[in-house]
Amino acid sequence: MSLLESQRAELEDYLETILDLYSKDEYEEFVESIVSHFCRRKFGIDEKESIKLFYKIIENKNN
Repeated sequence: MSLLESQRAELEDYLETILDLYSKDEYEEFVESIVSHFCRRKFGIDEKESIKLFYKIIENKNN
């Protein structure tokens, strides 16, 4: 499932807040679960897809 541009922007804004609270070492333990729950609640995206999207956004921000 692809997100609309506005939904992706909302997720990116949310991630900015979350990523300020956690280190890269904590992504798998904490952040994946938080992002998955947010995406399921807000956009109806399953866990696997939301985690994939999370890492894609992180990768784009680091480039």
